Parts: sequence; C-alpha cells; structure tokens
Amino acid sequence: MGAVNLKLLELIFKEYIAIIKRLEQEEKVQNNRIIIDKERFLKMLEAYPYLSVKHKIKIYKGFNFIVHDDKSYTLPVKEDGKTVRKVVFNYNTYLLLNELSDKY
Repeated sequence: MGAVNLKLLELIFKEYIAIIKRLEQEEKVQNNRIIIDKERFLKMLEAYPYLSVKHKIKIYKGFNFIVHDDKSYTLPVKEDGKTVRKVVFNYNTYLLLNELSDKY
C-alpha cells in the first residue's frame, strides 16, 4: 500500500462539500440526510472527472458521504406510497468536513 495522495483526498472532500452546499439550496435536509435521484447523483459526480464515477462511489461509500445498502450506493426510500431507491447523503459528514475546512 502506497502513501496517501493528499491532493486527491483534498479534491474528494472539496467535491463532496461543493455538492452538499448546492443541494442545501435545492433540497430539504431531513434527519441529517439529503435524498436525491440516482441519475442526478451520477451527473454530479461526472461533473468532476478526476476519477471514474465507479471509483468515486466506492470512495463516497467508504468515507460515509452517503448512506447505503451493502451491495449498492442507494437506499430504499418511501415516495408517494411507493418504495424507490435513492441516493441518501449523510449530512453529518458534511457538517464535520465543513467545520474542519473552516477551522484549518
């Protein structure tokens, strides 16, 4: 295992913070979560092409940026009486990273 690429780590954190800041303006934060469609999530990740979307999803899951099932990057969510799979952002992770970026 090699050394940690701090520049890449910084890019990942900045991307996540930027995505959540944008979503804060457009979506409701409920129970420390922001819920969006899978397609919208994938488009947001494609906007920053420094890594593949597949790789980013793995990283987002690993850093707890999103709440997910074991074998997916989505969770079942009730919507209009139906259960659909959505991307669920962990807002607490955002608050922690944002606090760190403000302080240091």
